[in-house]
Amino acid sequence: MSFRIVVFLGLALRAFHYLRCPSVWHDEAALIVNVLGLSFRDMLGPLLHAEAAPPLFLMIERAVVLLFGEGEYALRLVPFLASCLALVLFADLARRTLDLWTAVLAVGLFAASDRLLWHACEAKPYAIDVLIAVAAAWGFVRGETWPLWKRCLPAAVLAPVALWVSFPACFILGGLLLALAPLARTASWGNRAAFSLLVVVIGAAFVALALGPAAAQRNPDMEACWAGHFPNWSRPWTVPLWAVAGTFEVARYCLLPFGQVMLVFAVVGAISLTRTRAGLVVALAAPLGLALVAALLHKYPYGGSRLEVFAAPALCLLGAEGVRRSALWAAPRSRVGAVIVVLIALVPIGQTLYRTVKPWERAAHNDAAAHVLRHRTEGDAILVNHWEDEYYFRHAANWRGWNGTFEPRDLTAKRIWIVLAMDHESERFPFPPPAGWHVAEATLFRRVTVFRLERIHD
Repeated sequence: MSFRIVVFLGLALRAFHYLRCPSVWHDEAALIVNVLGLSFRDMLGPLLHAEAAPPLFLMIERAVVLLFGEGEYALRLVPFLASCLALVLFADLARRTLDLWTAVLAVGLFAASDRLLWHACEAKPYAIDVLIAVAAAWGFVRGETWPLWKRCLPAAVLAPVALWVSFPACFILGGLLLALAPLARTASWGNRAAFSLLVVVIGAAFVALALGPAAAQRNPDMEACWAGHFPNWSRPWTVPLWAVAGTFEVARYCLLPFGQVMLVFAVVGAISLTRTRAGLVVALAAPLGLALVAALLHKYPYGGSRLEVFAAPALCLLGAEGVRRSALWAAPRSRVGAVIVVLIALVPIGQTLYRTVKPWERAAHNDAAAHVLRHRTEGDAILVNHWEDEYYFRHAANWRGWNGTFEPRDLTAKRIWIVLAMDHESERFPFPPPAGWHVAEATLFRRVTVFRLERIHD
């Protein structure tokens, strides 16, 4: 019963954040602009706003928009459902792998992860990444008694879909191949042929993606954005420390606020499970190792960011097992020590309880846009400085992106509305108004200010 309650609470948390419909944020807005503005064919090439996203995910989002409209609920529906399905599959995986109370802890960490909840209510593919990571481990465990061919053929059918809907799926599938490889070495020729087919299918789908859409999306602006997530090979002696620090940052991101501690527990859990489930440990841990290798080659960013959130299932499962082993070791020596171990493991759940009462403070572009659309009149100009506003004003007339300078056409409007995203709320207009105009009103929203400019009448 306690197991089902934890799953239910995790689903309820996801539904809560999805239904409260937070304002779209910067990168999410960039992806939405591509979903709404590009054709299915265009999604195979370079994207707008230096964005990068798996082409099949974009196409699925576009199909959902065509079916259900352009609202936030429709755009976030697929990630929300993916996050819910990932939780259900993870619960079954934990139940099949760990003892009851360790499984409850693992599912509790997964259900309450602050970052998994964030990604469950945004139009981005990171919830899909997590679902694929969970599904790969779940399928590995479910198929442990199957012949190798029966494990490989379904994976060969699903692998191309996974690769084209999730960039990190290449690491997840690579981990699956590494976990199955020892079985293939001693299998019959038919089973080895099925494994070889899986390798070929994954390799072909990966090469097509890497040389096609992924290469087309790569650009200098995107690379500059992630520059700090690659090692500095001009100072090779710093690379080992960078790799260790980056791995701890991955754990911190997945299990805020002190996920670094959970990484230590995960190492203990991996050692513990290797005795009975070495293949599963490889399937769980190898994807993050492959991502690190890709980062060392400057092919994929690595560190405390959403790009490695696919490691969350492994950290929760192995971390929970590590907590159990650590508590059992500490209990005969100090009951207080065992309690402290468990309390440390529960800190991420406390973070989520806090964010449920006080949700993340995204810039309130939705409220700012609603204010302008409610009060503007025909002939007013609307100037915006962020991608979020491109989404909210997509059906409004006479709006454009703004870089701080006015054009002649702006000055022919009756009034000028300027939606300005800033690091902090301020009623002071940070630019000189054009000659003959003044700031008639400034309306503050969370990290967004709406300025209304009107002509000066003598």
